[in-house]
Amino acid sequence: MAATAEAAGGGVDVPPIPWPLTPSEIRETASGILDDTRANLDAIAAVPLADVSFENTVARLMRPPNYKTNPRVASVKFLQHCSTEPAVREAASWAGKELSKSRVAGRMRRDVYERVKAFSRTAECDSLGEYEKHFVKAALEDFERAGLALSDEDGARLQQLLEEDSAVCSEYGKNLGSDETKLFFAPKDLAGCTEDFIKDRLNKDEEGKCTVTLKYPDIIPIGQTCEVAETRRIVVEAREGPNAYKDNLELVARGTRLRKQIATLLGYPSWAEYICTKRMSGSYRAVDDFLTDLQDKAEIAGKEDYDTLLRLKEEHCKESGTDFDGRLNAWDTAFYGNMLLKTKYGVDSERIKEYFPLDHVVETTLAIYQELLGLTFDELPKDTYWSWHEEVRCFRVKDTASADLIGHFYLDLHPRQGKYGHAAIFHLVKRNINQGAVDCMLCNLPPSTEEKPSLLRHQNVVTFFHEFRHIMHALCAEGIGNMTRLAKCPRDFVEAPSQMLENWCWQKVVLERLAKHYQTGASLPDEVLQSMIRAKYVNVAFGTLRQIYLSRLDMEIHGPSPPESAEELQQLVDELRPSITLVQNPPGNNMLRTFGHLMNQYSASYYGYMWAEVLSADMFAGRFETEGVMNAKPGMDYRKMVLAPGGTHNISDHLARFLGRNPNNEAFLRSRGILK
Repeated sequence: MAATAEAAGGGVDVPPIPWPLTPSEIRETASGILDDTRANLDAIAAVPLADVSFENTVARLMRPPNYKTNPRVASVKFLQHCSTEPAVREAASWAGKELSKSRVAGRMRRDVYERVKAFSRTAECDSLGEYEKHFVKAALEDFERAGLALSDEDGARLQQLLEEDSAVCSEYGKNLGSDETKLFFAPKDLAGCTEDFIKDRLNKDEEGKCTVTLKYPDIIPIGQTCEVAETRRIVVEAREGPNAYKDNLELVARGTRLRKQIATLLGYPSWAEYICTKRMSGSYRAVDDFLTDLQDKAEIAGKEDYDTLLRLKEEHCKESGTDFDGRLNAWDTAFYGNMLLKTKYGVDSERIKEYFPLDHVVETTLAIYQELLGLTFDELPKDTYWSWHEEVRCFRVKDTASADLIGHFYLDLHPRQGKYGHAAIFHLVKRNINQGAVDCMLCNLPPSTEEKPSLLRHQNVVTFFHEFRHIMHALCAEGIGNMTRLAKCPRDFVEAPSQMLENWCWQKVVLERLAKHYQTGASLPDEVLQSMIRAKYVNVAFGTLRQIYLSRLDMEIHGPSPPESAEELQQLVDELRPSITLVQNPPGNNMLRTFGHLMNQYSASYYGYMWAEVLSADMFAGRFETEGVMNAKPGMDYRKMVLAPGGTHNISDHLARFLGRNPNNEAFLRSRGILK
């Protein structure tokens, strides 16, 4: 029997999600949603063309049964990412695939399209309000981008291709999420890693050996601190080499071929062009120009960063008595970047994390967001809501001034078998007339041990701050437009507000609150704090080149002439990586095996991180840097002018209103030392 919101809450405001508890309940509930969705579309199709109206046609499409305004949608598909039971994950994965097919099929209903088109020509449509009229236009575009201007034969072929691509992406993600790779190292092979790191992994599976998985809490410390280059190389190859993640490279090749065919059918020269026409960028050419311009400006500074790390490697090899091969390898960059911070700037990431116990970071981060945005968070008692794991926490969100309920969010912060392996926000329920939004953060932050609480590297703190902002974007969205299925922020903007909030993790006034030694309660020493702030943009040009490479790789495999096989993908990575990042690609390695962004909704959109960084730097410099990072006035302006509009209207207009001018890239280039 499903765990209903009412049964779990006992009168407490809890998320309105009726969680199914068994695989059979998931399948039964999902089947009901699919039936309701078909019935909804059939009802529209049954309306005579002469009798179409807003209520009997368009209104039914704004919040259909298979959209996130229906809490049952989250209840049947979300658990694939986090349930402790394999059978539940499998059932939820099936539900996710079926719902994806349902959305594809809905966009292919020519009979529904004809009725929306007929309504668009009526006097009633002409008299609609601004957003309703916009929705009609957007719905027509959505149908036409789905191929309803095609012949019946081509339309059927398109639907088949879309379903195949969805299945390929699902299989790729499943390979990532279900990976059980274990590497075994003697303690001496992990020299440089902390005693706690080694102790926590020793004798888990093999006597005298440390067990290392490919999860972030394992691979990041090794990449940054392990003195043994061969160990670092083995870890990199385990993630990107020929045996990594089953057939994921072949799945990427299949996916890019399918997307190229889809774009061609729809009349676009490439999948990238098809995607970019609905982004802020507007076109593949605009993205190409954007990346080329950034690369040109970052190359000189990036080469200087590379040379700095190479000199450091040479010195280190001489001191340690190891051979110097005259280059930075893929497994060297994080290690020597971390060494540079430690030796030249006094930034010791292992020491610093003692000042960032997870519980304190979470509590303080939530307090900062509440102050800045005028919100109140109340944690719900454990016995008032159902959750998929005992570590999950749930919070109610209200507007502080009015005490109106805004929504809820869950926090699920630690790694476990079968859980989504990265850090991400899942928008479970979209706000509606009678319900608030519900979001969930899934992270893989290090868990507590018997000896120590969970301690975060500063980068973990930045990640938590960043991801939490995504929750705020969903919960703070306002207006009727944000209740509908076509109100989505462009992918090349959606990261900008989060990236802007990352700046808070580098401000003295904020770090003084976020940092608290887990044993003594002491604040972060001022000299350490100042060293961290000075080191913020160390190697940033080199890092920018890497982001340009990832963005360019995405655009190449989704461009006019994409690689058609795993072999061609390998050749592309082997050529492209050194030409941009200056680092050779290890033989046979290919990060496309684990580059999950390109096999989900971020395909042909990874450039959006850089695009958004430019906007985020401008927002921060233009308001908060001058008016104060904890100033409630720009904080509320940010909530109302940037977050509240959500995916409605023109994003550039929202930013211009917030900044008092049009956005530009000057703050981004100056903050990273690229523009002097």
